[in-house]
Amino acid sequence: MYKKVLFLFILFLFTRVSAQQDTLSLIFVGDAMSHLTQVNNAWNGKEYDFSNYYKSIEKEISQVDFAVVNLEVPLAGPPYSGYPCFSSPDIFAQTLKDAGFDVFLVANNHCLDKGTKGLKRTFSVLDTLGIKYMGAYANPQVRERMYPCLLLRNGFRIAMLNYTYGTNGFMVEAPCIVNMIDKKLIQADIEEAKRMKPDIIIANMHWGNEYQLQPSKEQKELAEWLIQQGVRIIIGSHPHVVQPMEMRKDPTGKNTELVVYSLGNFVSNMPFPNTTGGGLVKIILTKNEGQTEIASAGYSLLFTHRQPLPSGRISYEVVPGSAWCDSPAKDTVSDISKLREYIKGVRELLNKYNVNVEEYKFE
Repeated sequence: MYKKVLFLFILFLFTRVSAQQDTLSLIFVGDAMSHLTQVNNAWNGKEYDFSNYYKSIEKEISQVDFAVVNLEVPLAGPPYSGYPCFSSPDIFAQTLKDAGFDVFLVANNHCLDKGTKGLKRTFSVLDTLGIKYMGAYANPQVRERMYPCLLLRNGFRIAMLNYTYGTNGFMVEAPCIVNMIDKKLIQADIEEAKRMKPDIIIANMHWGNEYQLQPSKEQKELAEWLIQQGVRIIIGSHPHVVQPMEMRKDPTGKNTELVVYSLGNFVSNMPFPNTTGGGLVKIILTKNEGQTEIASAGYSLLFTHRQPLPSGRISYEVVPGSAWCDSPAKDTVSDISKLREYIKGVRELLNKYNVNVEEYKFE
């Protein structure tokens, strides 16, 4: 009897471990920005405090195997600044890490806002915090060691890439490197990624036209080219607004590739139409007879809630807009009308143009 119970227990553990190894979950969000108004309101008289920012979504973020965010501000040290040349307090990155983000993208048009010196300091801060990052590097040797970025968990090997269309006219000084969108470079990196024997290759692209709700011709053409090279998941950023998403399928109905043209703003102080929130995409990968499949991909909408405080400061909080929009319990929230207007507009866009990617909600 004892041996039978022991056998069943071992079988249960083996089955559970096998199930864990056969599934991998990922979350991607858009641009994490820190405008000067955000920085000023984060000062509590003693220190900068962004701890309120992600309390409503950190459970969703932290429960997946890997969460990826575009860090669209350099950590260049004081004096801190916002648009057009950002420099954010180091605690801004620490708070993102504490919320559950595992991988930071740094190839974007603001990474050189404070020059190569500011970029180097960003590397130093992220290294000190133990944060995995990609897209820009201190020198060719570091890039060779760190890139393509290989993520290992649950028996999966995920190769990730990151590139930007430009850096607002600022030039990186050698030996630092910022990954630019250049087909020759990208093709070489994809071939290097393939030598890593990954289960799937993911490309994070900082591209497109700001504030445009539809992807540009260049985005579409580059997405097609990336897929032809072997990339199966493409996640876009930069336009500061959410753009449509497409899950492609083969003739049998099996998911083959996912293209997300833009996830918009994750957190910011932008007041323009369609910029007060962004999208979150959750992807589940599975293995079936050694073949990695995109089992599912769904989006949820986020909103940057701004709450005036008695002190006169403004509290910023990224909230699950999809859920808040439909909840009568949120009727008294100070900016609920703006939230609902934002969610309504993005839903209409995605309901019309998304292909095989549906909305999901979380509290």
